[in-house]
Amino acid sequence: MLRVMAVVTIGVLLGGLPLAPLASAQQASAELKRVIGRVEILRKGQTQWIPAVIGAQLVEGDDIRAFSGAQAELTLPDTSTVLLAENSRLLVTKLEYDPQQQSRFVLLHLVVGKVRAAIAQTAITLVRARQSNFGISTPTAVAAARGTIVWVFTDGGRTLVAVEPEPGVRIQPRIECITVATAQPRRQMVLAGYATTDCGPTVATPPQLQTLSNPVTAGTSLLNAPVSVPGNIEQLVTGIGAPALGAPVSFSTLAPDPTPAGPTSFGVDNTVNQQNQIQNQNQNQNQGNTCASPGGGQGENCQGQQGQ
Repeated sequence: MLRVMAVVTIGVLLGGLPLAPLASAQQASAELKRVIGRVEILRKGQTQWIPAVIGAQLVEGDDIRAFSGAQAELTLPDTSTVLLAENSRLLVTKLEYDPQQQSRFVLLHLVVGKVRAAIAQTAITLVRARQSNFGISTPTAVAAARGTIVWVFTDGGRTLVAVEPEPGVRIQPRIECITVATAQPRRQMVLAGYATTDCGPTVATPPQLQTLSNPVTAGTSLLNAPVSVPGNIEQLVTGIGAPALGAPVSFSTLAPDPTPAGPTSFGVDNTVNQQNQIQNQNQNQNQGNTCASPGGGQGENCQGQQGQ
């Protein structure tokens, strides 16, 4: 009886205390899935590089570099993958992931070299600008995307960005390249099969850009130099495709794919989508009325037009 009373008393006391909220998820981290050759990691706040091993977890502030002939593959919590080419160095600037909301905010900084990022599409609807953002920055530009395969190269003085074609997708893959060194950032949309240098006019992707071979930056001092990440990267990425930073972005499957020389914004507001739907419905109704008009001749012509 005394034991029962003690348990009840403790339960009452604990019930009157505020319980600490349960963590919905562990700290977001990127897992090192594959290592070829000499690859090293620099932990946040440390000064000594250590050998990278398969299974290592990289969190915000961690640094990874691959030397000549080396490669590394990272898997992110949202199933995105990042391939680090030889003679390259990558810093994990921001890594946020909510498994319940299926939202993410990932910023990676390519100090030097080349990466290939296969950015996973998330299951959520894009209703806030900070949902499902993914950006790869360099000293001169940032490639902002929400679900595609992008190649990024920098030698420290210039940035090349290319979008890899993906057969069978409903919406043509695209990213937005944004300069970071100017007072008014220049934005350039890059479609699948095209590339840009420092967010300038797009051209057909050079084949050598989409390979993990990267002898250009071999022996560069940037593999070991202190890293300075531009301070406006987060604002640029969250303002992707919008004239004002932080504006909500949504995708439209009704609007035609723009040409490489088209507008730089690939976000289409929901209001425009609704207007397009209403317009299409009205057109369908008008065509239906024409086909049903008396006289016989008009009906045959209308059916012929529909067949075309």
